[in-house]
Amino acid sequence: MSKRTFFKRYIWLYDLISNNPGIDYKTMEDRFFKAAFRDEYEAGFSKSTFNRDKKEITELFGIVIEFDHSLNGYVIAETTLTQHAQMLLNSFRFINTAQIFVNSGEYFSAEPLKTGSEHLLSVLEAILQRNRLEFNYKKYTGKTDESRCIEPFFLKEFKGRWYVIARDTKDHRIKTFALERIIGVIVPHPTRHAFDIPHKLQPETYFRDCFGIIRFDNQEAEEIELSFTPMGGKFIKSQPWHASQKVISETEKELRISLKIQITDDFIRELLSHSSDVKVISPAKLREKVQEKYRSALEQY
Repeated sequence: MSKRTFFKRYIWLYDLISNNPGIDYKTMEDRFFKAAFRDEYEAGFSKSTFNRDKKEITELFGIVIEFDHSLNGYVIAETTLTQHAQMLLNSFRFINTAQIFVNSGEYFSAEPLKTGSEHLLSVLEAILQRNRLEFNYKKYTGKTDESRCIEPFFLKEFKGRWYVIARDTKDHRIKTFALERIIGVIVPHPTRHAFDIPHKLQPETYFRDCFGIIRFDNQEAEEIELSFTPMGGKFIKSQPWHASQKVISETEKELRISLKIQITDDFIRELLSHSSDVKVISPAKLREKVQEKYRSALEQY
């Protein structure tokens, strides 16, 4: 089986047990032979392949599948389900889903968009195997492509685009690379010694105070208060901007929320994209930045 098929099998098994805590072996075996993608799995399903799959899932994702005697079946050990593991699982799910869309194009309508998803599998494999990656990279500010060698730590999705957070081996700085700007084929570069992820680079905390993918080490998160129109309020309640978001008050005329994040360019762009539906209440410096952006925009007309 190809690596992609192995990963698809692991995701299928994880989801089956996660959604059916206490499932027994016989039920899993029956489900496998009814699965839509069973023909891709040349190894079939047996106790030996199940034990191998459990071991591989633990080694790849750090997730433990164990037998629960009280349920008389298999469960996912909750203590092993970290945010990093969830990120890896969701990334592989995206790859699998994208392939389904490609194979069923007559049933979907979508505009072509560069997201970098074509590089996801290569980057994920490098992250799991602690391999360096080499590729050409197109910067928005540069006129020519640049050759890069990185040590990839983890992936982040933001607004449908994928990014890899990594150490640039040229200057040893931690940077965020957009997968859509990778040019050409990514080349795995095995290292003699596997690199370690710095403590501050844990996915659970690295972007905790950020709206999107812009982050500053020396900038504190700030309390922000926003006022939304009734229609804008419905949107922001259904699609929160950040985990710190809280509703302060809600009336027929407005919805007020607070959130605590770093004030960054991507957050300001988000505010501008909602224009007449949102107003900055505080802090004053954010109000001034938004006002300046609107003044600059008006000068273009």
